[in-house]
Amino acid sequence: MKRKTIVHIIMLVVLAVGIALTVYGVTGRNIYSDAAAMMGTDLKSAMSYIREPSKLEEINLSKIGAEKAKAFLKGLGLDAGKVDAAIDERIAYENALANAKDREKFLAYAQSVDETVTADNLNDLLKDRERAESMRQAMAMAELGVDEATFQKLGENKEVLELYREGLPKLLENSHMTNAVTVQFIGIVLIVAALAYFLIQAMDIKPRAKVRAVNPKTARITAFLLNYALFIILGLILVVVSIIRIDFLSMNNILNILQNASTKGILALGCAGLIVLAGTDLSIGRVLGISAAVTASLVQSTTYVSRMFPTMVNPLGSFGLLVPLFASIAVAVAFCMINGFGVAKLHLHAFIVTLGTQLIAYGANCLYIESQPSGTAQALSTFDPNFLNVAAGAFYIGEIRVPLVVVYFLVAAAIVWVIWNKTKLGKNMFAVGGNTEAAAVSGVNVAKTIMLVYLMAGVLYGVAAFLEAGRITSVGANTGLNYETDAISAVVVGGVSFSGGVGTIQGVVIGAVIMQAIVYALQFLGVNPYIQYIIRGLIIILAVSIDVRKYIVKK
Repeated sequence: MKRKTIVHIIMLVVLAVGIALTVYGVTGRNIYSDAAAMMGTDLKSAMSYIREPSKLEEINLSKIGAEKAKAFLKGLGLDAGKVDAAIDERIAYENALANAKDREKFLAYAQSVDETVTADNLNDLLKDRERAESMRQAMAMAELGVDEATFQKLGENKEVLELYREGLPKLLENSHMTNAVTVQFIGIVLIVAALAYFLIQAMDIKPRAKVRAVNPKTARITAFLLNYALFIILGLILVVVSIIRIDFLSMNNILNILQNASTKGILALGCAGLIVLAGTDLSIGRVLGISAAVTASLVQSTTYVSRMFPTMVNPLGSFGLLVPLFASIAVAVAFCMINGFGVAKLHLHAFIVTLGTQLIAYGANCLYIESQPSGTAQALSTFDPNFLNVAAGAFYIGEIRVPLVVVYFLVAAAIVWVIWNKTKLGKNMFAVGGNTEAAAVSGVNVAKTIMLVYLMAGVLYGVAAFLEAGRITSVGANTGLNYETDAISAVVVGGVSFSGGVGTIQGVVIGAVIMQAIVYALQFLGVNPYIQYIIRGLIIILAVSIDVRKYIVKK
């Protein structure tokens, strides 16, 4: 059997397992929903009653249904005989009360105990509330065949309440319910991974030749100035700011700039590959928003009453931070696969397809956040300390606090540098970006290359979303707004050409840091926020103008 066939079989198994785990997770979450329904409460409050059953003070069996309540309590492992007896007694009591409130039945009973009562004067009896209520109680007692003390006991509903209070804590021992969210997201991750694999493999053809990316070197001063003109201009701006405010380049400010540049820099690393392909991505910010929302929902502290998933009673589940990280990546990859398929196979312009997925991701994010048990669209917050320590923590070099996110950024940059410069994918990417037709003639699988670059972008977006959730500590519907402009700005400032086929990772890293330094400098000088937008827009136009100029000179 060929190795490729074996891999196909393995990925089919992965897909099947993913579907099974997703179904398992959904059914596990339904256990909690059913429990809330059996208590007659909302999803937000249900967990508080499960944890502290003594808070539960009323059960409306007529609304729930006797058989459903019996099945629920027996499913909790309670004695079937006790359950049947208690539920039947309570249902009989509630039915007797309902009958006593029925006008026709009450009239018949009233006439049987008082011959003066007629249909004509029944309204007079009902107006005498005290007498009517007393007669209704007597009617219900007669139907049940009990005395007043027993009737009052039935009204207190103690037996049914005690059964609920005894059984509800057992739900916390139900691993199907408590692990449902974690298992469901593991399933989703596996499904996305398998589908991404098959989508890419569906475009596979045998490459006919290897194409090496062209990276011409020139020592001319004019070419140097043209290639690094924007760096020089922005560098001079920072020098001027440093002269105006000497404390601007303090170690704390530098670290703050690097910290703020890191997540957007990781986004830029993903976007850079798309621009090398002569494309773009307008969905970056909104994809980060939905991915960050998924991350936030999975890392909320279990002590937070209004958390998204109340059934996650163990901090971060049984898999630590891997589930929220891979869930974030899976969501981002799913959107990037849509973008990649639109560009590679449907031959849509990247601007159009990413504009569409931008709106889809925003709508999905709003729906996801609004699906909280509280029924509100409040931002997802109050994260587990372990998550914050990993995503937004720091380490010390002497007395200098270095944010971990800066290290993650540099590691991501190093990995992407290797992919760009030392792998076949990197060479093919530059070939496709430089001249698609020539690359195709040379044997490069253009569609597969595009899909792989979009896949890489999705992974980086997912990682950035995971880290950004920890950095901002609160994820709402507007999280990620305008992040695409920051990422694209960093890429273009870093020297990646919109004409395709040109760019370096070191340039992207420097571009991300310089753009964040400019933003920080403007804030440091107290420049009006609206003017800051204007300046950033001018920088983008200037960067693209220089890029176009370089392209014209090259031609």
